[in-house]
Order: sequence, then C-alpha cells, then structure tokens
Amino acid sequence: MAVRYEIRSHAWSGARPALRLAVLGDLHAALPHVSEARLARIVERVLAEDPELVLLPGDFLANRTAFVRPLPVEAIARALAPLAEAAPTVAVLGNHDWHRGRGRTVRLALEAVGIAVLENEVLELRLAGGPVQLAGLGCPASRRADLPAVLARLEPHRPTILLTHVPDAVAYVPDHVLLTVAGHTHGGQIVLPRIGPVFTESALPRRFARGLHRVGRRHLLVTSGIGTSFLPVRFGVPPEYVIATIRAAADHASPPSVRRETPVTV
Repeated sequence: MAVRYEIRSHAWSGARPALRLAVLGDLHAALPHVSEARLARIVERVLAEDPELVLLPGDFLANRTAFVRPLPVEAIARALAPLAEAAPTVAVLGNHDWHRGRGRTVRLALEAVGIAVLENEVLELRLAGGPVQLAGLGCPASRRADLPAVLARLEPHRPTILLTHVPDAVAYVPDHVLLTVAGHTHGGQIVLPRIGPVFTESALPRRFARGLHRVGRRHLLVTSGIGTSFLPVRFGVPPEYVIATIRAAADHASPPSVRRETPVTV
C-alpha cells in the first residue's frame, strides 16, 4: 500500500519549494514473502512517484523470523540500487541488521550500490529546494545511538530531518528538527479491532506505532514497513511504502496533517 502524507512545518521556509520524499523501511527480506523480485517491484513503484530523497530506516535483514529463508544482503542491495541511481538515498541500520555483528557487512553492501549509511552522523544534502540537514542516528535498540553527538553537529537554523530506526528518539529532539522518520514498530504487525497494536517494541504510546504525528512543533513519521519479525504474519496493518511532501506552514496555526492511502500490492 502506498501511503501519502503532507507535512506543513514552520521550520520549512515559505520561499522553498516543497520537498517530496519516499520512506521504505523494515524490509526483513526473506523468502517466500519478501523476495528480491518483490523488492525490485516495490522499488519500481517508489521511483514512479519521482521522489527527490529516499529514506531507509533500517532492518533490511530477517534474522529472527520463523519459517522463512533470509535473503543475502548482496541481493537486498542489488534490488535497492535503482533508488540511489535516481535520487539521494540515505539509510540507517536497525537492530536486526546488527544481529550477530552483521552491521558492517550490511553497511558495506549498501554503500557499494550508492546508498549512504549514517550512524550518529549528519549529511548536508543540496536539493532543488536548497540545503537540508539529514541526521542519521545509530540504532537505539542495539545501543549504538549517540543523540547528543548528532544534535551537536546540527546547525539549528537549517531545515533538519532525523532518520532513526526506533521512533522513541522524537521525545528528545529539539523543535528545529522538523521531521523524525522511523520504522521498527511494524505498525504493531498485529492490530486487533478495538484494541489496536498488540506489541510495538516502543515506549511511545501505541497510537505512535504508525503514521504521521505532531509532537509539539515537530513531526514524527513512522512507517509500518514491508516485512515481519518473529512470525511471518501481519493482521490489520498492511505493508506499505510512504510518500511524504514537506511544505511551509501557511500561518501560526497547527494545520492538520493530510493522509491518503492508495491500495497497491507491495
């Protein structure tokens, strides 16, 4: 499913054109459900949206899912390579990527196809609308996050997007970080009627398990991603990729976030 959001922020100058970005997370690539061919089809659909920036919030590997056969990291990188050929593509690693010390292998495979991988680093991108600071946080679930070091590298007066695997970091970032992009929760993976997400692996309220949210003057975007962990089952929360458009806020009011879902088999 393609999910589209419109984000209006006072941290985005009115003189800047809108920024269109894509988010593709939690692949947990493994046969039979998330094959290299399926990843290639998803990438093709993402590129058809013509994003200016692609963000990958981690968990490329499937390490602890029953009844599946994990894809080699080289196959995953090969399927994702067209993203980096079309637009700046930036990733962080998730806890499944670091399982059994495989993080370095994942990073090298992604970088070999042109995908930038950040760990407690800041990258300044020159996009059509002007410079954007992109901060990549190390995986908190793997105890690799150093948020103070990341924030110290930021210029507060420049538009900033924080990419993190785990969404909980949004509680600790200042207002000049206009958007935090995360995954990890799978939207709950199993969502029951009248109950909601059963298990999110996040300390945030369960309503933050998926979607676009306001946190003060900041925005949090959490994607439910593509794959699964533990069991290859989703219920009540379909796989998705996200297309988000960032625009300047029109006035001092807090405008509502706009969300539109398009059924697409991913």
